[in-house]
Amino acid sequence: MVENPDTQQETKDIDRDDKLVGEFLDNRYEIRRSLDRGGMGTVYLAWDQTLEREVVVKIPHAGLMTDRAFRERFLQEIRDLSTHEHPAILSIIDSGSHASPVGDVPYAVVQYLRGGNLRERITKQGGQQTREEILAWLPTVADALDTVHRNGSLHRDVKPANILFDAMNNAVLSDFGIATAIGAADPDAPTQEVPRELTVVGTFVGSPAYAPPEAIDRILTPAYDQYSLATVVYLAVNGELPYSGNTNEAILIAKEKGGPPAINRKKLKGPLSKSAEKAIIKGLARQPEDRFASCTSFAEAFAAEGGSTGARLSIRPLVIAAVVLLGLLGLSRVDWSNRLPGGSDLSGVLTSAPSTLAEADGTAEVTVDLGSTPKEIDRAIYLCERGGGTSRACARDVFADERLRSVTLVPAILDETEVTNAAFAEFIDETDYQTTAEERGYSWDITRCRRCSWRNPQPSRDALAHPSDPVVHVSWTDARSFCEWSGRRLPTEDEWEFSARGQDRRTFPWGDEWDANRLRDLTREGLGLEPVGSHPEGATPDGLQDLSGSVWEWTATSSGEGEGRIFKGGSWMDRIPAYFRAAAFSEDAPDYSSISLGFRCAQDASN
Repeated sequence: MVENPDTQQETKDIDRDDKLVGEFLDNRYEIRRSLDRGGMGTVYLAWDQTLEREVVVKIPHAGLMTDRAFRERFLQEIRDLSTHEHPAILSIIDSGSHASPVGDVPYAVVQYLRGGNLRERITKQGGQQTREEILAWLPTVADALDTVHRNGSLHRDVKPANILFDAMNNAVLSDFGIATAIGAADPDAPTQEVPRELTVVGTFVGSPAYAPPEAIDRILTPAYDQYSLATVVYLAVNGELPYSGNTNEAILIAKEKGGPPAINRKKLKGPLSKSAEKAIIKGLARQPEDRFASCTSFAEAFAAEGGSTGARLSIRPLVIAAVVLLGLLGLSRVDWSNRLPGGSDLSGVLTSAPSTLAEADGTAEVTVDLGSTPKEIDRAIYLCERGGGTSRACARDVFADERLRSVTLVPAILDETEVTNAAFAEFIDETDYQTTAEERGYSWDITRCRRCSWRNPQPSRDALAHPSDPVVHVSWTDARSFCEWSGRRLPTEDEWEFSARGQDRRTFPWGDEWDANRLRDLTREGLGLEPVGSHPEGATPDGLQDLSGSVWEWTATSSGEGEGRIFKGGSWMDRIPAYFRAAAFSEDAPDYSSISLGFRCAQDASN
């Protein structure tokens, strides 16, 4: 079951006997009350008189300070954690020492976050979380742990109580436990090589309920923290821990000797794909080498299958309201190598009858019906349900904005593929343009990512090492600026939809029947960005590629909701077939950007 937090009364009773409550440390930090107590020490809420703000003070038990090794390890922890530069790692503000009967006791001061912890959040959500609720914090925490590991350290106490939230609901990995530097155990050990096992001699550190089987033998690798993270996800999904026992030793032995944990699908709070279930089981593998290569790989595998169960379609309230769903909206990739200004390829002329428009003088118009009829909406609902969408995601009002409309279009030429990293890099080099994500310091990769931009779709992925991938983490403003620089423009929503449907009103770019084989492998785990044009079987009869399943694509059209702009096409993060229909669309503010959202350009045929 979920751990029960201490009640306020219990805290008050304990604080009455705590001589530090009400005291000042270094004439600056007034200790007000305890927040958490454990075998290693106590965490206090304090008032910083100098900066006039609440902070958290972490103080180890005085008795442990008589152990020279433990004292040095605590001081080393402060030094180590101060080197971890990551927005989701709790920042150390200050450190010092205070007098006690056994001598000076060191302390660390960290930021105070008002959003509570994951333990409390799961309890308030009924003891379990849905996949979307988990994805609101999992990728961020996973990336923070990978940063700790790259710096040569382990956390060793990943559990719900140590995953905090700020006032904006951003997840932050707390150091309330005793993080242990790998180098403290073996100064000569390579910190980047996961396979090497490092053995630490000493007392057990952390929470046995979340520790991996190898904790018995004090074998420490980054896979240690990954197991703990997978245990937290299992708890959030299942409402209980994967292993139990009457003693800490019994719990660890059960992990070492018992079989893989099972997930009770009958008691889940929401849908969970088979791929996500497999990711959890792999993260809980008995042997460290059988787990994922990194915590981020685990998070990606959990997120990869099933897509979001909310709407990335036409219903705007759902898209705007759910931050985690917005984070799942994609980046785009465009291949510009053969689409420079002055190109003569007319394969994207807006018609399924090129014999009419291709021979025109560039001013011929065509009147077409776009949007969805009631019968087509029935079909969309069927595809949504078939693809595993929830009743809310597949409700009729989700598709209501796919308004049936008759429009008259002047022929326009859309790029054959989305704009690529290589093309966007040329634009940046020539103009010194700074994207919206670079200016504000973050973009979206499921959740907010402060190190993500077009240059780095994910913190560990260099866009220039993948020049043919569609460029992502670009805002509508960025996309418009590129197209203007290239002598083109963004296509309108109507132009984009007609290019994908043709005059025969195809449901998908290739035809009316859903065929998953025309897109990337929807069951494949991990990052789904691929070079543009990787799936020509999904192209339109006129040769336009990647209009479905690569990345969502910005259009020039206003959504009618404030300053929002419409994007089309579905992305590699989606799994529900209804999202890949040419009539489907979503929207967001012009400054929005994400790892599954890109664009392609267009120009008038007369040009």
